[in-house]
Amino acid sequence: MSTNLVQLHSVTRDRHDFSPFAQHLPDGVEPLPLDLLGHGDAPRASRYRVTDFAEAITLPTAGAVLFGHSLGGLVALELARTRPALVRAVVLEDPPLFDSKQPRLDETPWATGFRKMKALMTGRGASWTRDEWLASAARWPSGHGRLSIEEAGGREAVERRADQVMKLDTALIDAMLSPKLHTGFDVIDAIRAARCPITLLAGERAAGSALSDEDLRLLAAEPNLSIV
Repeated sequence: MSTNLVQLHSVTRDRHDFSPFAQHLPDGVEPLPLDLLGHGDAPRASRYRVTDFAEAITLPTAGAVLFGHSLGGLVALELARTRPALVRAVVLEDPPLFDSKQPRLDETPWATGFRKMKALMTGRGASWTRDEWLASAARWPSGHGRLSIEEAGGREAVERRADQVMKLDTALIDAMLSPKLHTGFDVIDAIRAARCPITLLAGERAAGSALSDEDLRLLAAEPNLSIV
């Protein structure tokens, strides 16, 4: 019997972020990468809250392991809270559990990045061709040191990133900056409501992790959550 691995991507990305990893999964694991609302080929919505992203997702009836990166991690927790019978385990990759909530978000570099992205998409980028988006995306930082997306991942990574931004609903960026993103969702309540083990993959704050040392101390007190 195979294990369904539902993969939930970060904000402004899409399911294709997981494509390079499919070949590395062990036998018996069935990858199910999904597009969150407002991203990729998923529908656009009139409202984008953590609860809205989760409500729009259909999970396998046989149960699944949820892997959530960044925003996808928040959505994974909400799914574990609201549909515990369908979730066997949750893996969170550096989710902004607390940094994504205002007013704390405005103190992070992500808030500035969101505003710059929207300005580009609604400004000069609004009339760009795909080739122009590709030329721009090739120079964007990759998150791997000082390397650009093209330097770090090659042409395939550039095409993937440009297409992700071109398909993105700009209203979603406003939602990420809104204090309403967490309406109806509480991180600690979701962790405690889950009936499955939760594994948190945490990076180093100095290297850009979304979790502070204080966040990790708070989370370490939760018995069903393991920090790696």
